Formats: sequence, structure tokens, C-alpha cells
Amino acid sequence: MNNYPILFRNLLEKNNPLNQTKPKWIPLFATNFFGVLNDNLLKNLICFISIYWVAEGNASIVIMLATGVMVLPYIIFSPLAGKYAKTKLKHRIIFYTKLAEIPIMLFAWTGFYFENIYIVITGMFLMGLQSTVYSPSKYGLIRDIGGMEGISFGTGAIEMLTFLGVLLGTFFAGLLSDIKTYRLIFILIVVLLVAFTGFFSATKIKADEPEPLGNNMNSVNPVKFIIRMIHWSKKEIPGLNYTVFGLSVFWLIGSLIQMNLLIHCPQTLKMSNTATGIVMALVAVAVALGSLLSGVISKKKVEVGLIPLGGFGLALSISTIFIFNPSKIWFIILMITAAFSAGFFKVPLNAWIQEKVQGRNLGDAIAYNNLINFIFILISAGIFGWVESMFNTRIVFLVIAVLSWFITVFLFFKLKGVKKSVNRLIFKI
Repeated sequence: MNNYPILFRNLLEKNNPLNQTKPKWIPLFATNFFGVLNDNLLKNLICFISIYWVAEGNASIVIMLATGVMVLPYIIFSPLAGKYAKTKLKHRIIFYTKLAEIPIMLFAWTGFYFENIYIVITGMFLMGLQSTVYSPSKYGLIRDIGGMEGISFGTGAIEMLTFLGVLLGTFFAGLLSDIKTYRLIFILIVVLLVAFTGFFSATKIKADEPEPLGNNMNSVNPVKFIIRMIHWSKKEIPGLNYTVFGLSVFWLIGSLIQMNLLIHCPQTLKMSNTATGIVMALVAVAVALGSLLSGVISKKKVEVGLIPLGGFGLALSISTIFIFNPSKIWFIILMITAAFSAGFFKVPLNAWIQEKVQGRNLGDAIAYNNLINFIFILISAGIFGWVESMFNTRIVFLVIAVLSWFITVFLFFKLKGVKKSVNRLIFKI
């Protein structure tokens, strides 16, 4: 077996978590997947359908608005979500938030029925709020379910399903938006089916949680929370601020890519909504594989050496798109390569947080990460709206390439253990 490359050797080993997947993981994975799917299904239905309710030429404004209202709750309410994850049972938080998703999606659907942009945007805000509240609890349960040895596998699987949900949501939104007959009925059936399935999965979650901390007097003011967590991280968890910054830039890049594809594919490559959705579904598979294989390669360790390797692949692929402005086939190939690399970049960063932050403090750390991530996503909406309207989608890819090279180099030199991990991985391969 020692003659096999590291990836195949890890897949074959009996103690690989991938070969020991038990039903205890499935409810958490399914709950996460269906929640992300509905979030992004709604957001992209707004992008595909609601642009026809406003004045011509305002497509990028609708996309920017839908993205902005989805992330705004993370900025406002992440400290509260982190507090709940410390003071309440996490699986109960997930139960009630997933229950709330059902009436929220029904409310949002009425916006499509009445063709009212204000209702669908309000529905998007409520879905963002629901996702905000349960996010720290969702990630916090990985260690409670799989233990310390399950962190890399659990994080890799969660990230795989997150990106699969993000981009399959876009794919199905494209399909549904192109339906001519009984479109509203199909939308209602799909969003409620996804919501009910996610809630059912949440009822099956079982975890060995540590006792909640009880009353917590820390402020839930977002500004005070950020300041407190920056100082706490610097003192207690060296490297956490760098990790959060890396993840935040990653999400800024990912958001820019998603928004840019919604314009670049139809306008530059002349694709239909369905074809655009298919491209994003292919990208989803690539991200999913990259995320899962990152967890498999890491096995029972957190291999931060995968971060620069994934970042290099992402940056090189996007740079090639900008330089050559390729046609459909080469564009899709390069996007798949970029997406696969992105999975390798993100998973070790999330797993690092799970490994380094102990006990119920993990809830605050995840909330801190979420808050900064979504501030960057909100910034990405502004960057996209300005760059795309002033220039074009090709220049957006230039911005993405520059950011990708920057964060790859930054983390290589700043995050402790990266160089050593890179050498170990290269030697094993």
C-alpha cells in the first residue's frame, strides 16, 4: 500500500472516516445541505425572475440586492447566534430554526405570486436570519458528533455539501425560471419539499454535547463583538485572526464568482438560464470533490499545507480566464479547475478553527468567523455592482485573480505551520 499516492492510500485505509460513515453523521449533513439549497434556490430565483419586474438594465442591481439582504443578518445577528450556541443546546437551536424555514419559504413564494420585489427580498432577509442563528450550532456539532478525530472529515463533508447546495440551488433556480407553464406551482412544491426535508433531518440529529454555559453577559452588539473577538483571538488563539481573514477573502472571491457567472454566462457566452445553471452545477461537483478529498487527504490531521496548494490552483485558473477570455468549453474547464482548487483551500481553514478553539468558546469563534465572512460578502456585492457596471465581467475576473493571488501568498507566510505542512504533503505524494 505504501506504493500508492497519498490520496488513494488514505481512501483504502480501514480507519479512514470516509469508510466509517455512520448514520449519526447523516442528519447533520442532510440538514446542512437542504438549508443551503433553499437559501440559494430562493436567492437565484430572485435573480433569474425578479429582474424582469424592474427597469431594463438593472439586472446587476437586483443581483447585488439579493446577495446583500441574504448576508445582512449575519452581520447584525452573528454575535447573538454565537451566544445561543454557547448557552443553549445546539441541536435544539437547529430544530427550531429549521421549523421556521417552512413558513418563511411560503411567505417568500407569495412575493413571486404577486410579482412583488419587496416581499421576495423580505423573504430572503428572513432566510438569511434563520441561517445566521443556526450556523454556529451546525458547525459546533461536528466535534460533538465525530470527536476530535472526525474534525477534518466532518468539516470536509459539510463544506462539500455546502457548495453543492449553493450551486445546485442556482442550477434548479435556472430550471424553474425557464418553465413556462405552471411555474409558480413547481416553485412552491420544490421550496416546501426542501424545507420539510431539512426539518425532518434536523429532528434526527443526535450529539454528545457539553453542558451549555448558562447565562452569558457578553455584548451582542456586532461592533463590540468584533473588537472583543479580535483581542481575544490575538491573546488566546494565535492565528485565528489570520484564519478568519483568509476565510473572509475566500467568501468574497466565491461571491464575486457566483454573481459574475450570472451575468457572464448569458451576456458574454450567450447561455440560457438553464445552461447557466448547468455550468454552476458542474462547478458545484468540482467544489464538492475538492472539499471531500481535502478531508480525506488530511485524515485525522488538519493539513494547512493544502491552503496554498488550493489557492495556487484557484488563482492560476481565474487568471487564465481573464487573460484569454475563453469560449464556452475552455471557460467551463477552467471554472471547474478553480472550483476544485477552492475546496482544498477552504476546508483546512475551517478545520483549523474546529481544532484550535476548545469547548463552548467554539460558538463565539464560529460566529466571529461568520460575521467577518459576511461583511466581506456584502463588500463583494458592492465591488461587483461597481466593477461590472463601470467595466465588464472580464475585469471582475481580474479582480478575483488579484485577490486569489494575494490571499494565497498572505496565508503561506502568515499562518503558522503552512510551510511545514506543504513539505510533508509533497514528500508523501
